[in-house]
Amino acid sequence: MNFIVFESGSRAGLSAELFFEDYVKRNSVNHTLYLSDLDEDFKRIAERHPQVKRIHDSRALEMLKAGDAVVFPADEITRQVNDLVAEIVTHHSFSRVEPSYYNKNAMNNHLAPLTAGCRIKVPATFSTTNVCIRPNTRSAGSRNVQLLDNACVTQRIDIMHEYVVDVLRYDDTTMHIFPREVTLKNGYDRFIKLLPLDGELASAVREFILAACPANDGPFSDIFHLQLCQDTSKQLYYIEFSKRISGTSCVNIATGMNPFALIDGVEPELHPQVIDDKWRRFEDFLIMN
Repeated sequence: MNFIVFESGSRAGLSAELFFEDYVKRNSVNHTLYLSDLDEDFKRIAERHPQVKRIHDSRALEMLKAGDAVVFPADEITRQVNDLVAEIVTHHSFSRVEPSYYNKNAMNNHLAPLTAGCRIKVPATFSTTNVCIRPNTRSAGSRNVQLLDNACVTQRIDIMHEYVVDVLRYDDTTMHIFPREVTLKNGYDRFIKLLPLDGELASAVREFILAACPANDGPFSDIFHLQLCQDTSKQLYYIEFSKRISGTSCVNIATGMNPFALIDGVEPELHPQVIDDKWRRFEDFLIMN
């Protein structure tokens, strides 16, 4: 099988490459991974593995038109905005996306009643999307006023801990959950602590997923990740999700995560013993892998 990853110059592209190399090393498969990017310079990066090729988006689109490849879910927006790609991914559940998945306001209001009573709460979300935000106190003129045409307005959370949770869901009830606590810089995981695969957070995530999406179909299916937080009172909150691997998901190779195994229907070999309650830099995990 030929896989294409769009936006491969990102950390998610690197994660996809490392997952693929790990999967090929452990399994005798004839798959080829095509890493694609709009930046012509991306093709100049030295190839690391004979079954991994670097190409331009134009070549990737030609392959998809010819039916020579499937799209691996690592990109952030290509599957949403490119009409050709959006049509092709509808044929594969692991890469299929719907416009509703990325409407944060609608998704929050959809999830909230379904997950009522779960340990993970959906923040209170206001139904309006065109908003004028202004201080609820004395102000002068229009200072600190924001006019937003398409916004998701939720309650403010006093965040103490932030989490990213990658999930591989094999069927309605079988899923492997890979949680980590993170500190963020410019939207990326800076420092990371892997959390138990069967610990309290993983249990709460499983409860939340099954309440929101009992069948392995829809937003919480196959390959996806959640962003969560915990406030000062230790209440867990859902922030958002994305129907793809997280950008720095390759840190989970150490514990056995591999989305290519899920696509092939192969059960992963998990390694929970490597979780040691220690903080590491993202780069430290690259050395481990």
